[in-house]
Amino acid sequence: MRNGPYFIVVEGLDGSGKTTQIKHLRDYFQARGEACHLTAEPTDLPTGTFIRRVLRGQERVDPRTLAALFAADRVEHLFHATEGMLAKLAAGYHVISSRYYFSSLAYQSEYVDPAWVASLNRLAKATLPADLTLFLDLDPEVSMQRIAGRGEGSELFETLEKLRQVREDFHQAFAVYGEGERIVVIDAGDTKGVVAEQIMKEVQKL
Repeated sequence: MRNGPYFIVVEGLDGSGKTTQIKHLRDYFQARGEACHLTAEPTDLPTGTFIRRVLRGQERVDPRTLAALFAADRVEHLFHATEGMLAKLAAGYHVISSRYYFSSLAYQSEYVDPAWVASLNRLAKATLPADLTLFLDLDPEVSMQRIAGRGEGSELFETLEKLRQVREDFHQAFAVYGEGERIVVIDAGDTKGVVAEQIMKEVQKL
């Protein structure tokens, strides 16, 4: 593990509070006078932009194509000369990402061979494993309630049946592919303040 800057990943079902907690983390680092870069997958780079169109139902692709697109977007996320995570870390920023390769394993393993998805993401895992992965664990029914409360409409994976499967697949992915990584499960059903306190305890251990 590096002495810093750190690479922290926040995973979880939609509605689990990733965006809120990532902002808390940014505020924590900035209060210490440390630069922080927030990012997310899919990215705003060309491949990520196309993926968002697929998730919104504006484009249709084979599930294997979608898995490959996510892996390609992740390569850009890592290596892009100015916006890549490696470039940001080299410039002294802590990098906090909403989602990383465990999301691919969780969301795509129902339709695509998990071992193949893992092979697509081997470069990312070898190049930049997270110093800390936080999984905001949430009951899928609560996730659906929070998604509905946004009033933004649903995306490709946002059904109760799918979210139940994704939650199970996250835990399976951590068990099978998370060896050697620091992965912490946080109960996202607690209040925002309690969740933030739990996250801070884990970050301070770095």
